[in-house]
Amino acid sequence: MPNLHLVRVLRSLALVMLLASSASAELAAWDQAKVTGLAKELATATDALHETFLQQPPPNLGSMQSHSYHRLKQFVRLLHSEARVLVRSLEAGEGREQTASMYETLMSLARSARDEAGRVFVTKDVGERAAAVRGVLNRIGPHYDPDFPTLAPHPNIEPGATR
Repeated sequence: MPNLHLVRVLRSLALVMLLASSASAELAAWDQAKVTGLAKELATATDALHETFLQQPPPNLGSMQSHSYHRLKQFVRLLHSEARVLVRSLEAGEGREQTASMYETLMSLARSARDEAGRVFVTKDVGERAAAVRGVLNRIGPHYDPDFPTLAPHPNIEPGATR
C-alpha cells in the first residue's frame, strides 16, 4: 500500500505543478527591434549613471560607508559594461534565448546595486540616473521574464520614493 500512496502524492504534485505553470503570466511578444531599442536606452541610461556616479565625491576613507561605496562603484561599472554587451549581442541578431543570461546578469547587478546604494549616501543626480535605469529595466523585463516583478523605487536613492 505504501506505493499506492506514493503514486497518489506524485500525481497530485504533478497536477499542482501543471496548474502553477499554466497560471503564470506570458512573456511579452519578442520584437527584436523593440528589445534592441530598449537595450540601447538602457546602455545610455547606465552610461549616464556611471558618469554621474564617478563625479560623486567618495566617502572619507574611515567612513562606515567606504566599503559599500566601493562595492556600489563596482556594480555601477559592471551594469554599464553588461548593458553594452547586451546591445552588441542584440544588434548582431541574437534573440531572447541567446541574450537571456545577459539580461539575468543585468537584473542581478541592478538588484545588488540597489541594495548597496541603500547603505551609501548618493547625490540627487545619481538617484535620478538610477531611476532612469530602473525605468528601462522595468520595460525590458517582461520580454525576458513572464513573472517579472517591477522594480520599485528605493527611498534612500530616488527622490520622492516612499517606504
